[in-house]
Amino acid sequence: MQESGARRFLQEQELWFTFGAHRMRYIHVPAEGTASGSLPAVVFVHGLMGYSFSWRHNLKFFAQQRDVYAMDLLGIGHSDRPEANSVDFGLAATATRLLTFLRSLGHSQIDLVATSHGGAVAMMAASQDLSSPEPLIRRLVLVAPAHPFMTDARFRLAFFRTPFGRMVMRSVASHSHALRDKAIGRMYADDSRITPETRAGYEANLGDPRSYEYALEVVRTWRQDMQQLQAVLPLIASVPMLLLWGKEDRVVSCDSGLRLRRCFRNAEYVVLPDAGHLPYEETPEKFNRCVLQFVEGKRTSASAASDDDSRGRCHNNYHVSL
Repeated sequence: MQESGARRFLQEQELWFTFGAHRMRYIHVPAEGTASGSLPAVVFVHGLMGYSFSWRHNLKFFAQQRDVYAMDLLGIGHSDRPEANSVDFGLAATATRLLTFLRSLGHSQIDLVATSHGGAVAMMAASQDLSSPEPLIRRLVLVAPAHPFMTDARFRLAFFRTPFGRMVMRSVASHSHALRDKAIGRMYADDSRITPETRAGYEANLGDPRSYEYALEVVRTWRQDMQQLQAVLPLIASVPMLLLWGKEDRVVSCDSGLRLRRCFRNAEYVVLPDAGHLPYEETPEKFNRCVLQFVEGKRTSASAASDDDSRGRCHNNYHVSL
C-alpha cells in the first residue's frame, strides 16, 4: 500500500519538458483558486540522488498561493537517462538546462528552492540568469547546498573519482538493499521518521543502476565545477537568499554554511534543530513556515527571537529552535 502511494505521487500532475533530444519530467501543482499567476511561481530542485518525490510534503502547501513546480533533472528520477558520454552533466550545463526550463514556464518571476547538489545548480543558474535583460529568478532558498567551502565532504567526493571508488558505487551500492537503507538513514537526524512510503519512493532512483552512473558523471567534474561556482558567487551576491540547514546534517555541515554566507550581501542563515540533510522531508511543517516567511519578504527582529521560537518562525542570521 505504501508503494502504491509513492506511485500515485509520481503520476500526479506529470508533465514533460523537451531539451534537445531528451525529455525532463516535472510536476506542476497550480495555485488554488484565483491566486494563480498573481504571485511569483515557486520551483523546487532536488539533490544528487533525489527527484521531484523529495518535495512531496511541500508542494501543496505552497500551492495555496503560488503556482508550484518540481522537476526531475536530466539523467535522474523519471526524466530521460541519456547514454554514457552523450550529455554534459557538469554544473554549468545542468544550470543552463534548468534555466531554459524555468523560462519555458511563462512566469515573469520565480522563487527557486533547491537542495544539496541542486543548490549548486541553482546558484550557477542564477548567475547565468543575471546576464539576461530581465532576470527571472527573484529569490533563492538554498537548503544545505553543495558549495566550494564544504571541506568536510571533499575527501568523500574525491574517493568516488578514483577507479576503486567508482567500482564500489557500481558494484555494491546499486545492488545492496541494506546499503541503500543506510544511505537514506544518514540523511535524517532521526531515522525513525523514515516511512515505508519514503523508502519505496526513493527506490525509483536507488534501485536503478543508471542512477549511480549519473552520480559518477556529476562527481567526475566536481572539482572544476566548484572552482567555477566560486568564481561566479560575486555575481549573485545581491540576490535575496535564504541559506537553510538542518543542525544534524551529516552530508554538508551547517557550519560550512557560515563560510558560504560571507560571499553574499543579502542572505539570511537559519539552522533548524532536530533535522538532518533533508529538513523539507524530516520536519516539513517547520521548513514550510520558514521558507514561506522568507519568500513573502517577512523578517523577524532579533529582539523577538526568544518569543517566536515556540511558534516556529525563522530569524535573520540565527540558529533557531522551532
